[in-house]
Amino acid sequence: MRFTAKRFHYLKSNDSMPVANITIRQAYAADVDTIVSLGRKTFVETYGDNNKKEAVAAYVDQMFNHERIEKEVNTFGERFFIAYVGDLPVGFTKLSENRVPKGLNGKKKIQVERIYVLKEYQGFKIGTELIEKVLSVAKEEAYKIAWLSVWQKNNKAIQFYQKAGFVIYDTDTFQFGEELHDDFLMKKEIW
Repeated sequence: MRFTAKRFHYLKSNDSMPVANITIRQAYAADVDTIVSLGRKTFVETYGDNNKKEAVAAYVDQMFNHERIEKEVNTFGERFFIAYVGDLPVGFTKLSENRVPKGLNGKKKIQVERIYVLKEYQGFKIGTELIEKVLSVAKEEAYKIAWLSVWQKNNKAIQFYQKAGFVIYDTDTFQFGEELHDDFLMKKEIW
């Protein structure tokens, strides 16, 4: 599947304006290939310039292959949501109930595991729409805390999450190829 912004260039006339026809829906088994394609492309766009190409390629092959995403889509407690501009998939996010974060005991919590938007669609409120969607779902399902892990060198993502109301509450490490990356753990109280 090939993604291109050319079809919707008219939507990008003003960087301060949100894209008008964004839709977000929950993903199902039929959407596995879309998630795989989006995941592979957006991960390379996000992390390709700051990491060894071999490590990025290995991670993408491991985490964004058909079998793995199909298993995740069909796992109880894990849900993907895909953002569309018109009928073009431009981003996705994943909610997971299946991981227990350090330092958050007691309250019902859910992880915002991924938010990825195609590079040419960043800056048009699609990420904001995705985070608002998952926070709305979390609130409807009586979760009290949304949490996530973000690479400490990804300042753009950290600022995005802070703008959405997340605060850093701890640190963790993430094995990325042969390297150990330092992550921030962030949380947001859901009311």
